[in-house]
Amino acid sequence: MKMQRSPRSELEVGEEDNYGRAGSAIHEGYRMGQLQAEVSQANQPSQGLQQYWEAQAQELLKKMWPHHIERGDSETSEETIPWEDAKSFLASFEQVAKAYRWPKEEWAARLLPALSGDAEQAFLSLEARDRDDYEKVKAAILRADALKTEAQRQHFRQFCCQEVEDPRRVYSQVQELCSRWLKPERRSKEQILELLVLEQFLASLPQDLQGWIRGGGPETCSQAVALAEDFMMSQQEDETEKLQVV
Repeated sequence: MKMQRSPRSELEVGEEDNYGRAGSAIHEGYRMGQLQAEVSQANQPSQGLQQYWEAQAQELLKKMWPHHIERGDSETSEETIPWEDAKSFLASFEQVAKAYRWPKEEWAARLLPALSGDAEQAFLSLEARDRDDYEKVKAAILRADALKTEAQRQHFRQFCCQEVEDPRRVYSQVQELCSRWLKPERRSKEQILELLVLEQFLASLPQDLQGWIRGGGPETCSQAVALAEDFMMSQQEDETEKLQVV
């Protein structure tokens, strides 16, 4: 009987130096889809095979999502690198979960060891009964991520200096704040342009409409327009109901 080749050996070729990076984590998550066919070949997997896949998955998750990365001699990042892009990180996690056929009710518990920083705080902000619901955990993490992005945008836009002693230092600070918000290292020029247009679109709207749209966490202008249309439709329905009552 031939032994199955470990999926880890295929995934790790040429990538040992990249596991600490967010891009590698996301890349590995996407490649989990390639393993799904192997897993689904056995309609009734034996207990031993199931344990084998479980062990391989846990091994891969540990490498994909380290809790800290080193900077310099002793400093560690405030936010674990994979959570810099929460949406992509969760998408990669879901691909792993589906590839290994984890029951949906276990997803939240399996995600828990990888949580850190704002993602962990978002999880802890949930009611105890909601912490086992993956969809609610995911929604809380994405909501916290959207709030963080908005705070970074505001820090960039509101930055000012009352007295300028070192213009280069001021320029460096502005550049850093801009990079934190727009993240050019992982966004394309088209995506950055979309964010800038979205920002100006929202700024041109009344405050109540802005609040409604921002609450929906749009990532594109088309999403923002759709939310604006929903808001206006709900306003029209309210006005119609009031007229009917009178």
